[in-house]
Amino acid sequence: MPDGGQQGHGPGKEPIGRRLDRQLARVGLTRTSALRLALGFVIGFAGALAAIFVHLPLPWFLGSLIACLIASVAHAPFDRPKQVSGAMRAILGVAVGTAFAPDLLGRFGSMTTSLLLLFPFMVAIIGLGMLYFGRIAGYDQPTAFFCAVPGGLTDMVTMAEDAGANPRTVTLIQATRIVLILFLLPFWLQWVGGKTIGIFVPGAVHLNELLLVDAVILVALGWIGWVIARRLGLAGAPLVGPMILSGIAHGLGWTQAKIPQELLILAQVTLGILLGAQFRGLTWREFSSTMMWGAGFSLALVATTGIVALAVSWLTGFDSTTVLLAYAPGGQTEMNLLAYILHLDVAFTALHHLVRLAIVIFGAQIVFRANPKWRPPPS
Repeated sequence: MPDGGQQGHGPGKEPIGRRLDRQLARVGLTRTSALRLALGFVIGFAGALAAIFVHLPLPWFLGSLIACLIASVAHAPFDRPKQVSGAMRAILGVAVGTAFAPDLLGRFGSMTTSLLLLFPFMVAIIGLGMLYFGRIAGYDQPTAFFCAVPGGLTDMVTMAEDAGANPRTVTLIQATRIVLILFLLPFWLQWVGGKTIGIFVPGAVHLNELLLVDAVILVALGWIGWVIARRLGLAGAPLVGPMILSGIAHGLGWTQAKIPQELLILAQVTLGILLGAQFRGLTWREFSSTMMWGAGFSLALVATTGIVALAVSWLTGFDSTTVLLAYAPGGQTEMNLLAYILHLDVAFTALHHLVRLAIVIFGAQIVFRANPKWRPPPS
């Protein structure tokens, strides 16, 4: 008879617990961290289902975001699923690229005016943002600048740290901007604009309908696009690379493969968890000061963007809702997703956010290099 310590597995066999620990270690996890990750997805999906029940727009994303934001402030013991963050963004990038049509090149000329107007619009809101955060909120120059720049959250926080800005303040301001714009736009579009933002993406396939050859194509577009973008040093490589490569493949008519609904749902919930977790450790002082400054700036951004979108729509003839999403200084992932779900001109929206991202990244680098005093002293 085997002794009690060996019961449940024969001689020479590795205990199940040790085998599990070894498998988790391969992806940088422990049993505790795996449970914390699982709790995040439980909270995220619970929030999404609650959002569906009360008929919120964009429920998979906004529901998980709301639930995880509340859980973060309440210090719930869950972790951000950063291990799959890139993969989920790649899924959304490929999905956005599938909406590109073969007539994109022929329509590029008609977008020139709206693309050119992006530059003065970005310069104006960054300049006004620096005055707002510097003169009114009282932040130092580097912190005011990186709070004002409507770029990607990760990129802005990383550059802010290099410039000697306050990374916690920049994180909260940038996260507040993205979250508030993401709340306001879907609610406005659905309840005022009459746009239906439902549970599922119209026209997408289900997982059991996906052909093997299409699955291989989609994986290749996501992986190769990501690798190329990363090697080129592009900002937002997990999203941008797959989106561009998928857009080329679909725009040229090489494939018609679509991302399944189930993967789109998983990607939306994951992004909601990631963004909601940015508010972990939020104190009342940060909420009543830092986040209020961020909310004030975000509301001014939304109002300004709405006015500019109407003007650009009048000048160019493009649909005002499409222009609004293209100019909205929210996260490019979320704005592209919203355009994709609403069946708007996704290529128009995606192209404008790529240009906006380029303006922000290159502009921030120029300003950063032009101000050597912003760099923190060597330790």
